[in-house]
Order: sequence, then structure tokens, then C-alpha cells
Amino acid sequence: MNKERISYKEEAQQAYLRGDLKKALEFFQKHCAQEPRDLRSQLKVGELLERLGRRTEAIQVFQMVADSYAKDGFLLQAISVNKMILRIDPNRQDVHERLAHLYTAKSHETLPSLTPPVIPLFSDLSREELESLLKRVHLKSFPKETYICREGERGDCLYVISRGVVAITKQMPKGKEVWIRTLREGDFFGEFSFFTDQKRHANVKAVTECEILEISHKELKEIIQSHPHVEKVLQDFFQKRVLDFFLAISPFFSCLHFTEREEVLKRFHLLKFPKGRIIFKGGDPPHALYMIKSGEVEVFTENRRGRKVLLGRLKSGSIFGEIGVLFGKPRMATAQTTQPSELYELTKEDLEACIEVIPILRSTLREISYRRLVRMKEIIFQEQVERAKEAMV
Repeated sequence: MNKERISYKEEAQQAYLRGDLKKALEFFQKHCAQEPRDLRSQLKVGELLERLGRRTEAIQVFQMVADSYAKDGFLLQAISVNKMILRIDPNRQDVHERLAHLYTAKSHETLPSLTPPVIPLFSDLSREELESLLKRVHLKSFPKETYICREGERGDCLYVISRGVVAITKQMPKGKEVWIRTLREGDFFGEFSFFTDQKRHANVKAVTECEILEISHKELKEIIQSHPHVEKVLQDFFQKRVLDFFLAISPFFSCLHFTEREEVLKRFHLLKFPKGRIIFKGGDPPHALYMIKSGEVEVFTENRRGRKVLLGRLKSGSIFGEIGVLFGKPRMATAQTTQPSELYELTKEDLEACIEVIPILRSTLREISYRRLVRMKEIIFQEQVERAKEAMV
């Protein structure tokens, strides 16, 4: 019985794995003759031509693929292919102008034939602005399962995913690595280091083979000087990512899937407080819980003599004020900033709306809050014991 003949593409892939580049090229070309819109295979043809030393032919194929991507609105893929052309022939700087013209012309069409991924960082750029940006980005490739950047490393670049999937993770105590979220084509990362201390605050790993466009912080600042709205895009994403990051590693919200975290984070509101501002006092009715973005908050109560009993000094990522909200009781302590601080506020009404959609949230919050309540009573009781010992001396 005759076996069904395998496709040209499968034969090409098998030849490639054997290291027979000429055969792989032959079969990929036959496949592309049948399927000219298979741009991934067309790229393979270009890559094989380059590896076989047929550079002029490779450039012609890459140019055709880049034009096709740009006309269809797939800017990132087109940029990546342009960088391949420049790798072969650095003098072909005209490719940037050609790409900017094709893409901006496509963006003004009222009925696009395809729906490419949205690229917030590059949206609304004029042809001249886009051409300027294209000259500043650099293409890097990462094999599957390799780290693109690691937590704690110096971060001096912003990355945009041209092809592939990456996973964002955070290293926790005792060696545990917590998954934050997955990013795909059109997404960018690395904005934390741009807005904070120029260090990576998470690990980024290639889930698949990836092509990444890299923009240095120096070049990004130059782009922002000419096009300030780029910074606004970055700031908006940064604010959202910071809050999502805190939610993902918080004991209160880490049990949630990232789609459930989306429901929670859209209800938080950012507030700014000067040093010494009282957020709430003991005895106040509870109306919200808080998460600290930056700064520090001191939580304390007072004993019968009016002496301060410190319950804790809380920093970035800490949540407070949830006990009164969850148990419907007046505030048991006072919260005051010790330095200028930014806090995310979640009102009691918004929390209830989240719990209605995500019922498990109530039991998780209550369990952790109950442990905090016990610890708070232990601190107050210990302070009372110490004061009694002082009175006996």
C-alpha cells in the first residue's frame, strides 16, 4: 500500500533538519510556488539563500516579504525583515523610507484586508516619525526556552515583540518563580527599568523562538523629545503593569488568573499623598483598602496613655485597610504616610463588585485578614504586658 506523499513544506523541513540546505531550499521554493502567501516559508527561502551565499537573491526575497507585511499592516514583522536586509547590506538604508511609505499608506485605508495586532507604542506616528524610529531599533533573535532578561540585571533597553511568545515571571522567596503574564506580538516590555531604577524587576523568558526589536533608553529618550505622546503611551502601560505586578505577587490576589486580575486592577485608582498625611484614623468607618505603589505607610494604634503602638511600616506592594472593609467594622488603627507616597485605592463598593464576579476572592481575603487581625491583637496584648511590667518595677 502506497503511503500518502508528504508535502513540499514537510520535505523542506526534513531536509533542513538533516542539514541539507540545498534540498531544503528546493522544496521550500516549490511549496512557495503553490502557496505564495505563506510569508513564513518565503522567509525561510530568503534565509537559506543567504546561508548559501546567494545574497542578492536573498535580499530580493526579503524585500518582497517586507513589502507584503507592510501592505497588510503587519509593521513589526516588516521591520524585522528590513533588519535582515540591512544585516546583508548595511547600505540599503532606503528600506526604512520604503517601509514607512507602505505602512502609513496602508493605515489610511478604510477597509483593511487583514486585522494586524495593535501596536500602541508605534500608533499615530507620521511617516517621518516612523522612518526616524525604524532607524533606531535593532533586531535580536532568541531561541525557545532562553532568558531575554533576568531580574536584577541592569536594564537599558525597551523591547517590542516582533514574533513569538514570552513569559514574565517573578522570583519569590525560597526559590519560587511566580508567573505574571504572557506577552505576544505587538506587546512591549522593559518599561519598568525606564521609569524606575534601570534594573529589571522580573524575568522574561522566550516560550517560543522569538524575534525582538530592541530600543535603547538613550534612543527612546531622543524619540520622546520629538514625539512626547510616546512617553504617554509608556506611562499608561507602566501604571497598569505596576499594579498587575503587585496583584500577581500579593498573597491577597495571587490566586487569581490574569483575566481575573484584569477585573480587579481596572477598579483601583491612583492617589498621591504628601509626607505625614493621615489616610484614616482608628474609629473611622471603612470605605476602601489600599495598595502602596511607592513610599511608606506607618500603621499604628494608641494605648490608654496615648502612647503610639506601632503595628507595622509598609512599603511598595503592601496592602492595608482591608480588615474593616471585609468585616464591616470601624478602623482599628491609624494609617499615616512617613514620606511622599502613591497609593492605589479600591473602594468597598468596587471590592464587592469584584467579589461578585470572583467569589473565591472573599474567602482568600478573609483568611489572610483574619491572620493579620490575630497578629495585630498579639502586638497590642504584648505592649500591654510590657507596660504592666514597667508599672510593677
